[in-house]
Amino acid sequence: MTNSPLAAVAKGIWWAVLLRGIFAVIFGIIALAAPGAALTGVVFVFGIYAIVDGVTAVIHAVQIRTPGSGWGWLLFQGAVSIIAGVVALIFPVLAGVIGGLFALWTIVIYAVMHGALGIGSAAGLADGRNRTIGIVSGVLTLAFGILLGILTLATPGATVLSLIWIVGIYAIVFGVMFIIAAIQLRRGVTTLLGQQSA
Repeated sequence: MTNSPLAAVAKGIWWAVLLRGIFAVIFGIIALAAPGAALTGVVFVFGIYAIVDGVTAVIHAVQIRTPGSGWGWLLFQGAVSIIAGVVALIFPVLAGVIGGLFALWTIVIYAVMHGALGIGSAAGLADGRNRTIGIVSGVLTLAFGILLGILTLATPGATVLSLIWIVGIYAIVFGVMFIIAAIQLRRGVTTLLGQQSA
């Protein structure tokens, strides 16, 4: 039987993970290609990315809504991401007025929450490979948020200037990890369907 519940869940997951990875890479490339852009532009790009990432995470959580899948953590992570994106879009002028510190702290809070919730979500996964990728991704996100927070407190001016490069590199690394995970999920779906049809 080719339409088992496991196959249906796997089909629904891989494209959502791929979409998150692609949007993260696009965001990172834009940030690196235009480092001299106004900080409010970066805030807008970040806000849009965070909202898209959050909506995708919520859809992903709804699709894997099964016991032991960690879907509740992923749903909460998506909601936090959407809220951070909306806040960034509503107050971009404030970000410019106070020298980008609002944007920095929005991103710090987003990264810390996203990383911590990502670790919780990944820990609930049954598949070892995807659990490992999720935990590593969550740890990197959490570490990025903590490091950015420390730099913002220590050297706010220099941190604002280097913000675009830091966030761009982080987004590309984060996106590539999600794209790899999506490809692995897709291969797993193909293998599973092949075994069921045999």
